[in-house]
Amino acid sequence: MYGICRSIRRRDITTTEGLSENDELHPLQAAFIEHDGFQCGYCTPGQICSAIGMITEFQNGLPSAVTKDISAAAFEFSNEEIKERMSGNLCRCGAYVGICEAVREALDTEVRE
Repeated sequence: MYGICRSIRRRDITTTEGLSENDELHPLQAAFIEHDGFQCGYCTPGQICSAIGMITEFQNGLPSAVTKDISAAAFEFSNEEIKERMSGNLCRCGAYVGICEAVREALDTEVRE
């Protein structure tokens, strides 16, 4: 555990709770609520943090195993693309449909604006 703590010293860490500003939910948090992207809530913080990372990766032009070239002007996130980029998080309740819908909404507001 000590080695892990040492590796993050002097770096900013944003948790799910730290995404909101002025008592306003982050658009991704609001989308998870609107699209029922959670059931028990156990995986929700990880799902939201992964989605934030996925959006950042996309904005930085990083490809995925599904799409090698994201530079196309008409690039659209398919469910397959979202699932591949979010594949590190598991939901035992099976809320994947709502999670994908929430992530898609966040992509539309965060990336397309």
